[in-house]
Amino acid sequence: MTRAVRLARSCFDSSARRFELGVLNPRRDLRRLASTHGEALFPSAASAEKQDWTAPVDRNAPDPGASGSRGAWKHKRAAAGAQQVDLSEEIQKLRQAKDCLAFFLEKRDFISPGDVCLLLESLWLKTVEEQGEEGLLASKKELFNNADFMAILKDVVFKIERYGPKELPRLLAVLHDMHWHDKHLFKIAEPMVMKHLPSVQLVDLPRLSSAFIGVRCGSRLLFNELVHRCSQAAVDLKPDALSTLVSAFARSPHKPKVFLTTFSPVVSAQMHLFSQDQLAKVLVAYSEWPREVSIDFADQLIELLCRDEGAMLRSGLAPGHVVAVLRALALWKSRAKSARANPAAWNKASLVRVFRLSAQPIFDGRGELTPEQTAAAMWAYGKMGAVPRTLFSALYRDVLKSHKAISMPSLASCLLNSARAVCGQLRSWNDQPAESSGSAGRALCDRKLLDVAEARVQKDVGDMAVRDMTAVVLSYSLAHAGSAELFSVLQRACLDRCRQFPMEQLATLLWSFATIRLGPSFFKEAQFDVLEKINQLSIPAVCDVIWSYCAARHRDPHFFKALLSVLVPSRVAGNPRCALLYPALLELRVHFPEMDPEGIERYMGYALPDFHRMQLSAAAPEAAIHGLKEALDRMEVKYDVLVDIDGYVADVVVFADQEEYTKPVVILYHSAPRTLHFRTNEPLGQTMMKQRLLRSRGFGVVNLWNETWDTLTAEERANELVGKLQQAQKQPTGRASVSEAS
Repeated sequence: MTRAVRLARSCFDSSARRFELGVLNPRRDLRRLASTHGEALFPSAASAEKQDWTAPVDRNAPDPGASGSRGAWKHKRAAAGAQQVDLSEEIQKLRQAKDCLAFFLEKRDFISPGDVCLLLESLWLKTVEEQGEEGLLASKKELFNNADFMAILKDVVFKIERYGPKELPRLLAVLHDMHWHDKHLFKIAEPMVMKHLPSVQLVDLPRLSSAFIGVRCGSRLLFNELVHRCSQAAVDLKPDALSTLVSAFARSPHKPKVFLTTFSPVVSAQMHLFSQDQLAKVLVAYSEWPREVSIDFADQLIELLCRDEGAMLRSGLAPGHVVAVLRALALWKSRAKSARANPAAWNKASLVRVFRLSAQPIFDGRGELTPEQTAAAMWAYGKMGAVPRTLFSALYRDVLKSHKAISMPSLASCLLNSARAVCGQLRSWNDQPAESSGSAGRALCDRKLLDVAEARVQKDVGDMAVRDMTAVVLSYSLAHAGSAELFSVLQRACLDRCRQFPMEQLATLLWSFATIRLGPSFFKEAQFDVLEKINQLSIPAVCDVIWSYCAARHRDPHFFKALLSVLVPSRVAGNPRCALLYPALLELRVHFPEMDPEGIERYMGYALPDFHRMQLSAAAPEAAIHGLKEALDRMEVKYDVLVDIDGYVADVVVFADQEEYTKPVVILYHSAPRTLHFRTNEPLGQTMMKQRLLRSRGFGVVNLWNETWDTLTAEERANELVGKLQQAQKQPTGRASVSEAS
């Protein structure tokens, strides 16, 4: 019975294996077994009597039935499994994806791990060729639901231990390329990867790392070993492998900053060897972690870009790659630890030169940029403060045409830069950095983007990140644009997520809502967060918060004392961002005269020069002043223009030492967006604070709207002023009147 036992065990092992692979057909196998080996498994009575049942079983004894056709085939197949043949040439001759699947089913018992990898690579390549990039999603769905493809993966799992240091990285890489992100399979393979890692070739390290990072799988121990192995081979890595590794580890769940910092010198040494795509990948990777970029790394890149008058920027890089370079430099300049610790160490002149040299290549290649790249270029130049007028206007027009195809973070940055350009915070390289840039020079763009994006902002405001929401609110407030419905939606969204905003962003929101003069609900909600996290506010942000609550007339003396206690004189003096502290302290002195008068007076002195310059830049235009002078000359009254009243600049002051006018009167000329909202034509928060201060000083106030005043003749203007000056004499003035009005 030796042969029967041996044959039964062989059949059982084969059936079990086939059952694991899902190809077992019990009825067919039993029929074949009975017809082929019936006598062996079910011997006749005569042969059974002759059988020695007590004889020991010799497992190494030759099988007498092996010479038959069926037995010979089984032995050949076992031999083929033990010594697999090279099928790479046959795999390369396959023409279609279905041929690859059929080939595997036919040769599954002979195919080696290396040939399985080659077969999967060929299968994916032919699937992409047949379906094209547009139908890739549908082709993936069809392939992954194919039973033959699943048979390949079952065979891979069954034989995973046979994959060595050469085949295992290749297998995981091709599965990652196919977007077969089976974390369970990668977890099974992880111990074997760590075992084979010292023997993995250099060319396989980038693909292996990219596979685990792309699937978002792998333990901290695995990534420690990967970083260690890559560090050992860093000097021998080629530019292609190095760029792939850097790009992959920038998205790693473990050790991304350690890897980028460690490899920074190696990347700097090989930077001149990178191709266009490789350089772009490296810059995008380091842009993901801008705080970790060193000054030497940035200087190396700037020197490479400026070499031969920007030859690389003109012809060595595509327009999209040039945009990636500028985005990286702008991020590093504003966020790198080295830049914040020592701003003077960064060569600003060389940085500006890179942006100047890049302007013409980007302008000429605008047609090749995607909407996202166009938005990134606009953002990068906006970060520099000074922009090329022609290029910026062209980028703005391109964004205006494709704003629906831009992601919300990119759209928020475009809105903010267009608002900064409208209000004069951005200037052209050829413009003078004068204080009157808001009213003198021609704006770099208009408000059309803000208007056309309003509907999308209202629709998607609930899905915005808090950073993007802050940028959108600031954009519409800076440009004095947006409808009342828009700000109602924005305020409600900010109220719902008030606790999620960082303190700097919260200060920006308070300033924006105070400028537009919204209701007090957000100010009441945010007050508790400000008090709780007051130490997280920068000094300019504290000044903005104080001004915002004064403009909103939300006056809590204890709240203001807490804010004033964190101010630092050296950080306030000479800082233009603290200019709004002066009018806020003026109002506090009116309503709380006993609140630290000496300290308030000292801080007012620190902020007064910057605030006065701000007032001069927002003064009425010369044409309006000339029209007022002409009308007042007809009336034969004593007046003066651009008068300084406690730091505020009054357009015209009519003196009180006359029989008809017993009270001095200030005439203010209003126009949008200087003192009025561009859409609603309502006065802004700064405008109302100025009027309250003037009335508290005993001045009557006459407000002239440009839309009405500019249409009148000289005689009509004089008659208009006579009536308004008489009405101003009846206005309640003084500190008490302002307190009652509040």
